[in-house]
Amino acid sequence: MDRQSALHFVKFAAISCALILAGLMFSSTASAQVKPTFKLPPNHLSYYQVEKYGAHVGNMQNTLAYQKGVINYSSIAQAKGLAKLFVNAEPTERSILNWPENAALTLPQQQSFNFIQEEGHKRNQNIEFNYQQTGETHINGRYKHKAYTLKTDKKVWSRQLLLLLISSDFQLNSNITDGSFFIADKGHIYNFTYTVLATENIEFHGQSLPAVKIKIIKEGSKHMSYVWLSKTQFYLPMKIEHYKGDDLNVRMRLTQLKIINND
Repeated sequence: MDRQSALHFVKFAAISCALILAGLMFSSTASAQVKPTFKLPPNHLSYYQVEKYGAHVGNMQNTLAYQKGVINYSSIAQAKGLAKLFVNAEPTERSILNWPENAALTLPQQQSFNFIQEEGHKRNQNIEFNYQQTGETHINGRYKHKAYTLKTDKKVWSRQLLLLLISSDFQLNSNITDGSFFIADKGHIYNFTYTVLATENIEFHGQSLPAVKIKIIKEGSKHMSYVWLSKTQFYLPMKIEHYKGDDLNVRMRLTQLKIINND
């Protein structure tokens, strides 16, 4: 190789290295700017006291378990006191979602939802979510002993997941002021919206903990809810109040939260 050829080679190599370095820097910068779209609270057990007209009528337990790319979220309610004379069943809800551990920048995909009030009850629900290559979601369900199919291009979830979805929003951006989600329930798709109202303190085990108070409205319904999300406990609900019109229907209070360590 003569001197001129050697100079050309060195110049070419220098330019190539510069281009490769620039590409790596751009890639790193782009990766740093990509933000997660969903953040799940840690695996946990949460216990709530359920009150109706000021009386303690039951308890609810929620269990969140995420393992090997699958989210399993279940709830079970138990009647207490006089309410147990009228409600012998223990209603349960369960949602299953796929969320691969190497796909943290994508949303989970819900696979199924089941609500069982008691065996054979007409209000039992079964829903399966099927994702098409066209981008549509086909929802096959059963409610009041009747099968139905819904098709939509919206991102749709089960009703059980609403508060987990809102928790994710606040974990990703604590300054968020509102949001909305599409929920499949009882053969229909509804738009649920939430709005931040205030920051208040809620008593929990002798401590006064800060909570974000939000208002949730269901499209086309007289029902609405106020929820207090704990700022120190992954924005999980500390208190929930369900209203029909101006009348308080049900109140739920967090009594215990256990974080599950899978190690």
